[in-house]
Amino acid sequence: MDYFEFISKELLLKLGQVKEFIKAHNPTIGVVTEEILRSFLKEHLPKYVSVAQGFIRNASGETSRQCDIIIYDAIHYAPFYRINDIVIVPEESVIAFVEVKTTINSSIFQDALDYFKVQKQIFYKPAYLFIYNSDEVSSISRFFDAYKLKNGPHTYDHDTYQYLPNEITGINSSYHLKQDYVIGDRDTLGYSTYYYQNEEGTAINALQHFYLSIYEKVEQYIVATGKTDYHNTRADYFKKDFNSYLAFSLFDI
Repeated sequence: MDYFEFISKELLLKLGQVKEFIKAHNPTIGVVTEEILRSFLKEHLPKYVSVAQGFIRNASGETSRQCDIIIYDAIHYAPFYRINDIVIVPEESVIAFVEVKTTINSSIFQDALDYFKVQKQIFYKPAYLFIYNSDEVSSISRFFDAYKLKNGPHTYDHDTYQYLPNEITGINSSYHLKQDYVIGDRDTLGYSTYYYQNEEGTAINALQHFYLSIYEKVEQYIVATGKTDYHNTRADYFKKDFNSYLAFSLFDI
């Protein structure tokens, strides 16, 4: 077992314990799931960054809706406000943010898309949707279709695609979807997911993709701001073959 599989199993065990001990109170499961993810990222991301919940404020004075998880540069930027783990941070300090859902259906998913649209119109940062009790990828595709049916034929185009979550991680059913080119009968933009060999559809596969993606965003930020460079990125220590690929389209290029 390699390091990444080990820490992914550690996270999965903690998430499973929540479901076992808190079986009938979804709001509580949601709060605990958020805290487990925050604690996991605090422990396994470089100390260069901080992980908190709270709000993001831009230079125009606009403040975002509450973010379940904010990953930000706490070395060079102080929060405007902090009480315990709740912060208000400047937009330029933010590396990524995560919205956590306990479960999903079409209505919850559409509300999440509305949420990301509002957030990304205030600040444009890598955005993740993490769903604990998820649904099949085919259902996620249908939820996108239902959102388009509700909002009209131009819901997805080159101007609005940026307002969608960049990546979607599902646990139970498990996948990690990323915005991507989808090549088929025609060239389109949509979402794709890759499965590591012998790990298709497993929670471990999804969590490994989620963790490595977040870690990569931190590395890219550190390099881009000239703080340091990497001879080897964290992903260089993680070599696995991909076994299968799944994708769905949203609109033509």
